[in-house]
Amino acid sequence: MKSITELSQVLEQRSRTLKYGKLQLARDSGVTYRTLSHVLGGAQDFKVSTLLAIADRLGLELMLVPKEARQAFVHDTAQKSAVPTKVQAALDRLKSGGA
Repeated sequence: MKSITELSQVLEQRSRTLKYGKLQLARDSGVTYRTLSHVLGGAQDFKVSTLLAIADRLGLELMLVPKEARQAFVHDTAQKSAVPTKVQAALDRLKSGGA
């Protein structure tokens, strides 16, 4: 992640995935609802301790890695699946000129 906005989006998505209400997440993290809203909104800077507390409650852990090693931690969504979907198989047939 390279920005506060990206970081905030990850936290927001995780809270939705876990169906973790914002009021409860704020309480459990030891921050005010307003602070949590600022963190999840991504428009304001926040303290590392706040980030760590919220991430912990969401079952996430902050990890700093060398830029060279980043690829090992990034999911390549553009990577082709080993088993193509029906749509992908049809597109592949069209591209190869088959019917």
